[in-house]
Amino acid sequence: MKKVIFLIKSKKNESLITWIFTKYKNVSIFPEGNHFKVELFLNNSEINNFSAAELRKKFGNFTLTTIKKKDWVYQNIKDDQGTRTELFYISEGLSTKISNRKFKLIIPANNAFGTGRHESTFLSIICIEYLIKKKYYSSICDVGTGSGILSFVLNKTTNRKIDSIDKDNKIKKTFFKNLRTNHLNNVRFFYQDGLNSFFLRNKSYDLIVANILLITHKKLVKQYYNKLKNNGEIVISGILVDQEMEIISIFNKFNFKLKKKFYSFKWVGLIFKKKENKHDK
Repeated sequence: MKKVIFLIKSKKNESLITWIFTKYKNVSIFPEGNHFKVELFLNNSEINNFSAAELRKKFGNFTLTTIKKKDWVYQNIKDDQGTRTELFYISEGLSTKISNRKFKLIIPANNAFGTGRHESTFLSIICIEYLIKKKYYSSICDVGTGSGILSFVLNKTTNRKIDSIDKDNKIKKTFFKNLRTNHLNNVRFFYQDGLNSFFLRNKSYDLIVANILLITHKKLVKQYYNKLKNNGEIVISGILVDQEMEIISIFNKFNFKLKKKFYSFKWVGLIFKKKENKHDK
């Protein structure tokens, strides 16, 4: 196995990050200064198809290193430290550690984003826990569900039916496997891009959660507005701190009022409320 490392300018190349997730299976992305640090892990068959010229053309210089063989089962168990929030203990189910949190979830590392370890997912959960203490939600939607982790958090904390949306049909199998692993039901998966579809034509929500990249939030903000009930809330994550003012400005134009924000490392989770009595955009 080999590891490829390179940098992407975070403000200018968000569409390329989407391309990377589509092109390669095992990807890790971390903020580093004004860039994203990207790590690709390639097995032997993928190395044969690896296009160094293609990556160099898109991203410039990169490093390629060989990963030494090790006992990956032992290493994975050792690395499975779990993620803890006020209400949840989330792990890959490998460790035997016992937690006293009210809820537990098992989300194995896989091709679908969302294990609870990334700051943007962690912040989404923190926002959800904050909101459910203050209000009862009857209709809930998770946009860009990935592994399903936020849908499962919402289902456990509200006992309500959750509409889970993702435009990548390849993660559907992983989503339902995780659903079965955690013995959950009342969570519906919709394969679609955004909130405009025949299946959701008569739906509106009093809570929407969306942990996706800024570029996608910008495309969907009008749909958020149209599908969110007056005085409903939306949790926005996947936002770097240096993108915070841009997303707030965009949401303000659509009559969303910032209600609360949480920070972790270089990421921010935002809660907006849809205000009443203003014409649709």
